[in-house]
Amino acid sequence: MSRTTPGLMWEERRLRERLDALGPAPRAELLHVLRLPDFERADRIGEFWGYPQSRAFAELLIDCEEDRTLRAVLVGMLREADR
Repeated sequence: MSRTTPGLMWEERRLRERLDALGPAPRAELLHVLRLPDFERADRIGEFWGYPQSRAFAELLIDCEEDRTLRAVLVGMLREADR
């Protein structure tokens, strides 16, 4: 039996809120970028980082590069939301 701690539930809720705030098109782009091969993903992150208006998006992608679990969770959440 799996148990979710209150801390994990809070983190998941924050993550869902962050994804919801993006809107449908950016969520689709996020899923696309997260599924790219490493070098292509790095290039795209650099492109987003180069523009102040997409820097927060780039930071989210960088967080995913630093934490593979976060990346896997995000991909799962984004796929689930597409259904």
